[in-house]
Amino acid sequence: MKKIFLTLLTLCLTVVLYAQKTMPTIKEGTVLDCNAFVQGQQIDLTLTIKSVAVPFVIGWSVDGYGDGTFEMSANAIEKGNKFFMPTQPSLGATKLADDEFFGILPKTVYQTLVTTKELTLSGINFKVKPIATPMTIGGKEIDVTHLVGGDGKLEIWVLNNEKFPLILQTAGLPTDITVVDIK
Repeated sequence: MKKIFLTLLTLCLTVVLYAQKTMPTIKEGTVLDCNAFVQGQQIDLTLTIKSVAVPFVIGWSVDGYGDGTFEMSANAIEKGNKFFMPTQPSLGATKLADDEFFGILPKTVYQTLVTTKELTLSGINFKVKPIATPMTIGGKEIDVTHLVGGDGKLEIWVLNNEKFPLILQTAGLPTDITVVDIK
């Protein structure tokens, strides 16, 4: 009887652990393989976390076009409230304004999201909406929050990670990005 009980307990624990969502590790050197959609055209985009210190730096690279970086100030990472989403980024280093962010939600914005289940970015109100289909990256389900704003025309999927609330997917922006792999 004990063997049957232990076998059932082990099976239940295995199912519970398998069903949990994955939380990818994000740190300096993390590479995000992405699809960018600009004016109906898909472009392969690679983003790399270059620096988590001040300035916070995300590098980008597009084959056949070039590469560069987006540099965010301490203020932008702490409480920025405007998306920076160029349709064609400038080569080299781009320093964002103190209220602009790219690829990651600022700390106070993420805290507001967790607390109130809504936020305002670039003057647009977003609210949390249940996810109909789980988000997967590299075949693993990822723990994300789905936001909808702009009368349902804009969507954002954010990694539920207090230290690195990465924006994993957008829909309805002039340039939409979807992360397809995290290395």
